[in-house]
Amino acid sequence: MKLLRMYKSRKYLFKLLLSITLLMVVFLSVSTTLLYYISDKTMIQMQQQADLKVLSQIKYNIDYMHETMKNITVSTKFDPDVVYLSNIADMDKGELVQKLNRLEKTVTNSSFLQSITIYNAKTGCYYSTLSSLNCQDDGMNGVIDTYIHSQKDIPMLTFVPLANETMATPVFSMFLYENRAGSKLIVTAKPSWLFDNIDNINKVTAEIRGTIFITDTAGIPLVTQPQGNYTASEAIRKAIQDKINAGETQDYFVYGTGKDKSIISFMSSSKSHLTIASVQPYDNVLGKLSKMRTISLAIIVGFLIFSVIGSFIIAYKLYRPINNMLEQMSGNRRKGLETRSDLDELKFISSEYQEAMHKLIKHEKEEHITKDALKTFALRRLISDASLPTPEEIQQVDWDIDLSQPLRVCVLLIDDFHEYESETSDSEKRLYKFAITNIAKEHVSKSMSCEVVSMRNDHFVLLVGTQQKVDLNKIVKELQQTLFQYYGISLTVSIGDAVDPYQQISQQYGHVMENASYRMIFGKGSVITPELVQNNKENITFQFPADAEKKFTEAIMSGQEKDYKEQLELLFQQSREMHYNNMMYSILHLLALVNNAVREMNSRAVRQINLDLKWQFQYVLKQETLEPIYALFLEIFQEIQKQRSQDVKVQSNQILIDTIKEMIEEQYQDLNLSLQSISTAMKLSSAHVSKQFRLYESKSISEYMNDVRLQKSLLLLETSDYSINRIMEMVGYSNESYFFKLFKKKFGTTPKEYRFKRVIDE
Repeated sequence: MKLLRMYKSRKYLFKLLLSITLLMVVFLSVSTTLLYYISDKTMIQMQQQADLKVLSQIKYNIDYMHETMKNITVSTKFDPDVVYLSNIADMDKGELVQKLNRLEKTVTNSSFLQSITIYNAKTGCYYSTLSSLNCQDDGMNGVIDTYIHSQKDIPMLTFVPLANETMATPVFSMFLYENRAGSKLIVTAKPSWLFDNIDNINKVTAEIRGTIFITDTAGIPLVTQPQGNYTASEAIRKAIQDKINAGETQDYFVYGTGKDKSIISFMSSSKSHLTIASVQPYDNVLGKLSKMRTISLAIIVGFLIFSVIGSFIIAYKLYRPINNMLEQMSGNRRKGLETRSDLDELKFISSEYQEAMHKLIKHEKEEHITKDALKTFALRRLISDASLPTPEEIQQVDWDIDLSQPLRVCVLLIDDFHEYESETSDSEKRLYKFAITNIAKEHVSKSMSCEVVSMRNDHFVLLVGTQQKVDLNKIVKELQQTLFQYYGISLTVSIGDAVDPYQQISQQYGHVMENASYRMIFGKGSVITPELVQNNKENITFQFPADAEKKFTEAIMSGQEKDYKEQLELLFQQSREMHYNNMMYSILHLLALVNNAVREMNSRAVRQINLDLKWQFQYVLKQETLEPIYALFLEIFQEIQKQRSQDVKVQSNQILIDTIKEMIEEQYQDLNLSLQSISTAMKLSSAHVSKQFRLYESKSISEYMNDVRLQKSLLLLETSDYSINRIMEMVGYSNESYFFKLFKKKFGTTPKEYRFKRVIDE
């Protein structure tokens, strides 16, 4: 008891003990069950093979006898005596006796034959080796006569089982005739050769209480009572017959449940059309396995007793290192285990270890964050020149670059930043910032020393050493491809010249940022170097060409699209060679020219052109390349020409339609709102108003009014608790049946059904 209490007080030790014990129990149970299952299947397979061998031998005997009887029947058919007895119309008794004697000798000389019978259709008489001279006697107490006159079709040259109440076993007769109504030859075999054989087999199998029996094509047994100790029930014979009807010629299966469970095998003969079946009691066949089960159970119980004892010993030895670890803990921690009954020893040790590791990781993380924050702060000061770090402050940072050597400044600019800013969540922005910084640092540091820092939301600064002679352009292009492939982020890179000492980094940063502005010319995802923008930066003189300005304005006012595109293309081509500031001035000046041209056209024409130049100005400032700006100027020209070419009448009609729609939207609750009231308010005829509305909206005013009212009613059904009648009045209907009819036609359900469904769904 003391030992058991010790195990219970140590939860992990107790779990270890139970685990080992249960593992042994499960292993023994599964292995024993599997062994018994395999033995069961093996015993059934052995019984199956034995049964099929016996059935195959019986089938062979029946088929052999069938072929023998078939040959005898065919040869007998052509015997002169048989031909005479089959066709004579007036029989002489002397002749009859002689011929029957000769046929009887044939029967006597054959070990298989029981009788030969001729049915003469002309006289209606039977002449049999077993009958008297009475022609109505078929030699088998009328069995043959009854069979012939009761069957529509009599099979030829195959065994036909014949029997009546006075016969212990049926006989097998074989018929041969030329036509159904003509004379017939009936050759009957001795049944003893078959039933004696089966009876002998049943006697051999009597110790396991099995039986073998034969049935005809209808499943009827050929003996009234099987010869073995085990009687096949009607249900078993029906199960066999069902399989034969399904096309099975032989099979082996288990039938029934519990004590009535049987092992059945059968084999049918296609020649004799007989079925031989063997039925064995399931329990008797597998009875020997019961002894094996008892012995196995005794072995398992004995082994389990020893396994439990062994489990105590093994568990204690496995537990010893854990116990030593607990002993090494301080007294306070040990008391903590004693007060925590829900913890086992390993969980207690694990919790103590996790607590110590958590403190260690927290300390390292705080130290790492402090170092990263210090480096980021120093890098931003170094780049922006807000206040250059002192030599002492520089020494406090663990730099990955050598500040005593020349350095190059690269700016990584995020393309499509306005879309990125509006469509990306704060958490995603932090992820992208972390990814760009780390991937850039890892990728570039493979070839040269570097530092990466995020300056603002739209760009990062990469400082690289110049000691290694590598192709920086190739490296940053590979970096662009990597970031775009994994994160879908496009970067434009601006590379600066090497600077020395590090105090000039901030000045170089300004130049690199200025160069990055030329993304407007070279496009997104480009790599911009000082050599690439040198000509643009030197082209600082600018004067907008007066001739181009004049032609541009004239093209707008005259509507000459070809001239407009030529001048626009020329001006944009010149802009690509300008300094960035002059290029932006040139583009904004073009917008001003468009505005002036529109103002001048509006001052001379009745039809006014409306352009949102404020939006266009903001759109231009947001663009990062020239292509969308060029497309904007083309759209502006198309819009101007569209508004200038629009027919006054069309504009007037459109205003009319918009006004009608606004009236319906505002006054749909009015029960008196109609085509007539709207026409009166517009001071136009009802026919004209109706015609114009249908022309533009492809529906009548009443249809549009019903659509508005029904949509409003749908909204009220979803968002309010008003009654259906109240909602109907609120949307301008007074007739409930008319409202329900319109509602169901549009939405496929009544208002009440719709509200009920909404309640169920919620």
